[in-house]
Amino acid sequence: MLQLENVHVSYGPIKAVRGVSLEVKGGEIVALLGPNGAGKTSLVSSVVGLAPTSAGKIRLDGADITGEPTERIVTRGITLTPEGRRVFADLTVGENLQLGAACRKDRDGVAEDLETYLELFPILRKRYAARARMLSGGEQQMLAIARSLMSRPKMLMLDEPSLGLAPRVVDQIFELLHGLRSKGLTMLLVEQNANEALELADSAYVIASGSLVFGGKAADLKASGEVMEMYLGLEGH
Repeated sequence: MLQLENVHVSYGPIKAVRGVSLEVKGGEIVALLGPNGAGKTSLVSSVVGLAPTSAGKIRLDGADITGEPTERIVTRGITLTPEGRRVFADLTVGENLQLGAACRKDRDGVAEDLETYLELFPILRKRYAARARMLSGGEQQMLAIARSLMSRPKMLMLDEPSLGLAPRVVDQIFELLHGLRSKGLTMLLVEQNANEALELADSAYVIASGSLVFGGKAADLKASGEVMEMYLGLEGH
């Protein structure tokens, strides 16, 4: 589905990503892990045109999408739920969800998906008319994920969905992600919570200082004490 080939991301003289190649297959969940400042956010941002790809290729279903406008990439089927949630604070929950479907023309399908995700995220039904700024951090994260899903993506990318949330809420977020997995949704997950991410993922990549240091099965990464300790601060199992 998604292939990154020798991707570089630079901000002027600063090289945030250095020659990273990875693949996300249809129906697969891939975890992208690494320490703070490793280049994870820059990498996923480059996929949707929000960060400059200075070299390399990004392909979706074989088509080169490198440098395409973000709106066009979304219509091709990739959506990013960004770090920090970034909901529209002064709009209602309902208005945020409708904005997630702004690129779609199938009104009946939008109404059907809205009902589906209000079932999946019952708190959003309860808070449907509330301004997004009135929601808790966990509720805003659920809104951000549901808003992304309203575009009916082939692949959902999530950047640090558990960041800054209480442990109980983190458990709820990962429970929801497991539910999306059971529906067959393809996901690329950037996450500091490596243990939770590896429980969810089929494959995993680790980047450090902008470069790839591991790529393979999630189970193999969990078993690799050296990589887990050196780059993720965790002991392998």
